[in-house]
Amino acid sequence: MDTLKTIFFRRSARDVWYGVAILLLCGLPAIPALAQEKDDSDGNPLTTENLIGGAVSMSGKSYPEVDKAITRFRNGDSQGAMEFLEQAKKKYSKLPPSDITMAKMQMAARNAKAVRFLLESAVKNHPDDPEAYLLLADQAFIGGRTTEAQALFELAAPLIKKFDENKKRKQNFSIRVIAGRSAVAERRQQWERAYQLLKEWIVIDPESAAAHQRIGIVLFRLDKSREALEEFTKAQELNPEVSHPFIVLGQLFSQSGEKEKAQKSYEKAYRDNKSDARVAQAYAEWLIQEDKLEEAQAVAATLRKQSPNDKTALLLDGIVAYMQGDAERAEQALTKILSINHADPTATNLLALLLIESDDKADKERALKYAQVNAERFETSVQTNVTLGWVLYRLGRANEANAALQKGAQSGQLQSDSAYLIARIMSEQGKNEQAIKALEQVLNNKAGTFLFRKNAEQLLSELQQEN
Repeated sequence: MDTLKTIFFRRSARDVWYGVAILLLCGLPAIPALAQEKDDSDGNPLTTENLIGGAVSMSGKSYPEVDKAITRFRNGDSQGAMEFLEQAKKKYSKLPPSDITMAKMQMAARNAKAVRFLLESAVKNHPDDPEAYLLLADQAFIGGRTTEAQALFELAAPLIKKFDENKKRKQNFSIRVIAGRSAVAERRQQWERAYQLLKEWIVIDPESAAAHQRIGIVLFRLDKSREALEEFTKAQELNPEVSHPFIVLGQLFSQSGEKEKAQKSYEKAYRDNKSDARVAQAYAEWLIQEDKLEEAQAVAATLRKQSPNDKTALLLDGIVAYMQGDAERAEQALTKILSINHADPTATNLLALLLIESDDKADKERALKYAQVNAERFETSVQTNVTLGWVLYRLGRANEANAALQKGAQSGQLQSDSAYLIARIMSEQGKNEQAIKALEQVLNNKAGTFLFRKNAEQLLSELQQEN
């Protein structure tokens, strides 16, 4: 259930490095904690196209030195990777500076210290190249340092105007600085300014689905939902991977607390597109969010009937069953996913969490095995590490649990379900104030599929009564 894909679109290479910063400002739902793990074959940023596609043409051309650099990097040889990147830069002059490309590779590996060092190096060694400033601005924005991000975007703007080494990179930079500035304006709820900036993006690239989607969201914030719908429709015309216009509208109405309008939007999208798995998925996710589990189950059942082996249908069925307390049906659906793809991270995570609550010793052992294998396969995933930590904690292996939980916390931002599990551990360790704070924060986020929402509400109520 890739919500960013469901709401937005499959990102092109040029979007990869600034897409996250853009999306954070759109007011769209957070990624559902247990439905967002992706394997390396899906959306992997560490590819030649994603690293250099914004600088050179990839059509019918190969860049073997960059391919070799990626291989070396994957094998833990950063120095060897840099040597190949330097060779590539000498051979193809239009490529970005090597330290910038290496910084992107380190981003993919979530090595924040290395990223910062490389970008600072790029600023020093290539002061006229704007990309390091843009990447630093994106990082500041994602980190919530809005003023710092704004300053960096403003610093990059005049450099972009003077940049003439590569027309393709210059256009890419021009879009990125507009996207960044408008994101800052959106975070500050300066909707009119954001709208004016995004119109500049359309001038540069009128065929950009992303730009039309962003304008639609800003128009919605300006109480122009009809005009917003027109932009969402245009975005889907330009890119069929963009979500159905009424799905996006439903998400936004839901966020604004306009439940009746949200429901009508979702129902229209689903009524007109019942055979579209993405539409059914988004509608079911909203029903789950609204605690309409029986209706969500009906959507999942219809989807399963249409496509018995469809992962989306199976996962929806498994999640709804999980939330309804039907462990047997949940296990059946999730196990079937693994029979189709034994390495599916979401199904594996859910099975681990399901089985660890069983009274059967064999089930608990299976839970540990699932959690361990998943954490090994997806070692930088927040959720897989938190799940492993939770399973180990439930088994009484506190030291190992703590190590896994710390690794998870360092891998990225905690999501709803992982935050609940950590809050529960805090409460059991007598850290009630910290647990209450964590639970209040996670429950304030109404977006996304939160498996443990009822558990979190109950635990918060109990802790507040004790205090």
